[in-house]
Amino acid sequence: MRRVLLPLLGAFLAVTGLLSAAPAQPAHAAETPTTHSYGGHARQTLDAYWTPSTGAPKPALILIHGGYWYAQTDWSTRAQDFADQGFQVFAIKYRLNFEAAWPAQRDDVAAATAWVRQHAAEFDADPERVVMLGSSAGGQLATDAATNGTNALDLKGIVALSPVASPYRAWVDGNASTEFKRRKVRDNASILARCYPDSTDTSEAMHASCWGTWRSMVSKNWANAGDAPMYLLHSEDDFVPATHSTDLEATAEKNGVPAGDITTRIVTGSAHGGALLSQGTEFDRIVSWLKAKA
Repeated sequence: MRRVLLPLLGAFLAVTGLLSAAPAQPAHAAETPTTHSYGGHARQTLDAYWTPSTGAPKPALILIHGGYWYAQTDWSTRAQDFADQGFQVFAIKYRLNFEAAWPAQRDDVAAATAWVRQHAAEFDADPERVVMLGSSAGGQLATDAATNGTNALDLKGIVALSPVASPYRAWVDGNASTEFKRRKVRDNASILARCYPDSTDTSEAMHASCWGTWRSMVSKNWANAGDAPMYLLHSEDDFVPATHSTDLEATAEKNGVPAGDITTRIVTGSAHGGALLSQGTEFDRIVSWLKAKA
């Protein structure tokens, strides 16, 4: 069936309420967060939540928001929660799917990480102790950072909450499902790639590098020995199913990642992304894991 991608993009751009939501101020910040640019685009910024250290520099935690790659979600409260646990926290923004196609988002994560290292001394952060946490679409960017180029960003560990570790799987699942959120992930992955991964599609939406783009977005395709340790978390009824992470874990171990370097945890319920941090002791588990790696 002939399908056109641009009308879909236009429909999402019309959802202005999601694209313009102002971030809330943290309720209990030890320091007022400061905003810094790591690139020339208006969305290439990060918010630093940090407390001056009287001793050794603290580990740096990079947070990557979710939002289907097309909306910016607010992580200010959780950023301060992690700052209160002894991390110097940098909550990054990145170009959204309607602003730039993949791999722009990968490039933004790399540029933001480089900026954090270059400016670490200004925030009493240790540039050699950088960890990362991403949620949902941001989880895909985190698992990509852990694997692409064999941990080229030299991260000590990454946590991914409901990561869309395989946008291709999300596309297949969305086609087979009537659930709105699964179809929303599918549609936004298509906007991110600027094409559909369908060999029968002969429309102008299909470009010559389509298959390479979809392959590039799937984290397991890059997994091998030397990748950053990963802690992957889903709920049983997550609309981004745990198979995204269990498949990544199995492929990574098959390709030489030591058993135990990747942990996939599945909890009861249907919480997704950042909401998983409010489930039982999950926040404490993640803090402990990050501190052990950093």
